[in-house]
Amino acid sequence: MKINILKKSIIAFGISTIFLATPSHAQSAILTVNASEARGLNSKAIEIKVWTGRATAVDFSGVNERITQIFLADPTHFTYATDTSLDSGQATTVFLRKIQPLKFPNLTTTNITNLFVKTKTTDGKAHLYTFNLLYSNSSPAYSGLSLSNQTPLPDGREPTLQVGTFRRATINDIERGLVSAIRKGYTPPSDPVVTKVREFIALARNTSDKSLVEIAQNIKVSLPLLTELGLLGIEDNFKKPIPKQPTRF
Repeated sequence: MKINILKKSIIAFGISTIFLATPSHAQSAILTVNASEARGLNSKAIEIKVWTGRATAVDFSGVNERITQIFLADPTHFTYATDTSLDSGQATTVFLRKIQPLKFPNLTTTNITNLFVKTKTTDGKAHLYTFNLLYSNSSPAYSGLSLSNQTPLPDGREPTLQVGTFRRATINDIERGLVSAIRKGYTPPSDPVVTKVREFIALARNTSDKSLVEIAQNIKVSLPLLTELGLLGIEDNFKKPIPKQPTRF
């Protein structure tokens, strides 16, 4: 892992956090969606609703991916924008809005169109996400979707976060990564980020009805930061010396 990535994550956390509003009712304003499902690899395309006069966000910052291309099959009822220019290579969120119907020559229309979003990871790997996009006049049910690398596991097993190809980090890995970051001087023990991560670890170990992503969102801990700490913890564990076997005579 590149050390400067971890440093940037920790510094960025001190400057700003990912804010996800939590309404008073049971339904979260931001719904968490597993990245593999959103890619349509093992399931149908994820459905996204857009309500009149409102915007629906699709956020890829939780999987630490940057948006490189967006394709909207039927642009007669929807428009989109990103949090920063696609040309910058730093866009992480798409904002969708319903518009008054437009007419384009020779273009067919449908009530449910599809949206494709192409992204790239920090190590250059490309992903294609597919969504079914439809408009609704009912009461808004949510404000957006947040993509997550968390791997769903059966009850009784510890949840994990995907931190790379074929790698998943446990709560212990994240804790080990935090200890390593402090030991190596990436952040002082008194830094507020350390307190936040420790709070996350404590809650994660004592909460059975929420995912790691939900816990992180509730206390406003950056998911990319947890991913970097998890990866650091895994690598630190690999570097541990193998215990010497007792000599037998």
